[in-house]
Amino acid sequence: MTTQTIMQELQRLPFERILSIGVTGSGKSYQWLKLARRLKSIGSKFRVVDTDNDIDYMLRTQFPDLLPENGGNVYVFPAYDWPEYEKAVVWIQQRAFTPDTLGSLDKYLLVAYKAPVRPIDWVIVDKSNNAWKTVQDHFIHEVFGENTGEYFLEIRKKLHASGDIGKSGKKFTSTVLEGLDGWRDWGVINKLYDDWINPIVYRVKCHVYATADVDQLDKNEKDPEILSLFGDLRIKPSGQKGIGGQMHTIFLFIPGQKRWLISTLKDRANRTYFEKTPLTDLYTQYLLLKAKWPYIESE
Repeated sequence: MTTQTIMQELQRLPFERILSIGVTGSGKSYQWLKLARRLKSIGSKFRVVDTDNDIDYMLRTQFPDLLPENGGNVYVFPAYDWPEYEKAVVWIQQRAFTPDTLGSLDKYLLVAYKAPVRPIDWVIVDKSNNAWKTVQDHFIHEVFGENTGEYFLEIRKKLHASGDIGKSGKKFTSTVLEGLDGWRDWGVINKLYDDWINPIVYRVKCHVYATADVDQLDKNEKDPEILSLFGDLRIKPSGQKGIGGQMHTIFLFIPGQKRWLISTLKDRANRTYFEKTPLTDLYTQYLLLKAKWPYIESE
């Protein structure tokens, strides 16, 4: 198949929205980096929001050929506080930056910012669950003028002084729930988060791949979508609970001593599910064999 034919085939494919969840070391980031290496030959750009500084390390130690300075196709926007998360979305959507922010972009981020986003490109949100914690930190700092740890320490002291009785008049179950209140707080926090995630998931005209850690499913969980997707496993993606519903495909990556395993938890295209299948290459095993992508030679 010629490069032109491959490009035509890719233009006809639906956009992937993939969420890969799993514990640290289960291969969530490694697999999209392998995908970037495979798609480098057709010019796909990978615009990455890196929330924990792991990707730069992995690029320099395991995938140096993907660094832009080495002719690679992976462009990393580090985001550790909420203003940086917001700037990352502006960068991905190529909206207008302030002159100061535009001037602060390194030359490779500027290259990705100026290049048009194409259907063959990917947006990666690595450790998407960090965004949920970071937006809460931002809200608490902006509203109460304190760091999150200091704020909840004060709440905890007050609860202890009142005999550990919360706002409901009963023994409290969560300092977070007692410290932040209903629509006044959580409504605003959720809106801030939605303003960040929705443009990435719904408005960028390319493929999206996000990763998330896993949490134990609360025994009191009542959300029917969460229970239908994750109830049997008693786990769920870390972070804001809506992320599972926003993605078309959800994979659980399982680490092993000699090999990784993959299970499909959701696939709206009704593709054949993985069931603790040995995982070697997400491109070949999923995009090629299940999603019917064209075969692309690895460089």
